[in-house]
Amino acid sequence: MLEYERLLHFFPSSPLADDAALGIGLAYDGAGEYGVATATYRQFLADFPSSDLIPKARLALGRSLALGRDYADARLELDALASESPPVESSGRARILAGLTYLPTWELDSAEGEFARAAADFPGAPEGALGDELARIAARRTELPRISPGFASLASALVPGLGQVIAGNFWDGVLALTTNALWIGATWWAAEEGEIPAAALAGFIGAGFYLGNVYNAGQAAEEANRRAVAALAGEITLSVRRWEAENGTGLTLVPSP
Repeated sequence: MLEYERLLHFFPSSPLADDAALGIGLAYDGAGEYGVATATYRQFLADFPSSDLIPKARLALGRSLALGRDYADARLELDALASESPPVESSGRARILAGLTYLPTWELDSAEGEFARAAADFPGAPEGALGDELARIAARRTELPRISPGFASLASALVPGLGQVIAGNFWDGVLALTTNALWIGATWWAAEEGEIPAAALAGFIGAGFYLGNVYNAGQAAEEANRRAVAALAGEITLSVRRWEAENGTGLTLVPSP
């Protein structure tokens, strides 16, 4: 980056000035300084309005916003680039990237819509083929097994630990059942021995464990659902990386979650 900055300082009119300015932004991106990278790309667009690198800079801007978790602004930038008429060099990739920005928030339905638009708007292009593939993967979200958090909580309310087992957490379920059984047993034993204060204390603590078991069962179901969606999102990411390896984008389209 230092060399780029020197070139711009000493040779601001150089034919390589736009390359250097864009390189600075990409260097900030690589360092994880997405806010600075975003400002650098915007400055590039203002300073070099006629550069051949404008499409790449706009794509980089959208990607940097996505990496900085500013998904709304990222989608605005990417949609504008993807909607250029006639399309520019990065239009198809912008549409794909717009879809990918929905993955960190698990919005696979919106991601599928963007991928399908890429397939429809860029038929015959590599980006169109990728969009079709990704749309088909995202569409499988409707086939994912889903565990109702309410049902899991109700199951654990009836039998402590049952909801956790339903959510796939067998040993958590065993622990919940054992813990609740112990507190119930302690409460019963203390009452039988006439230790009413001890029975009341054990019952109070046991009630806390019981309610925690019910809550945890719902959380376990939600986590199981998230894992299923995350696995599908991971499959989409892998498909994009394979496509990039074959097509050499020069700028990864996969934003970090």
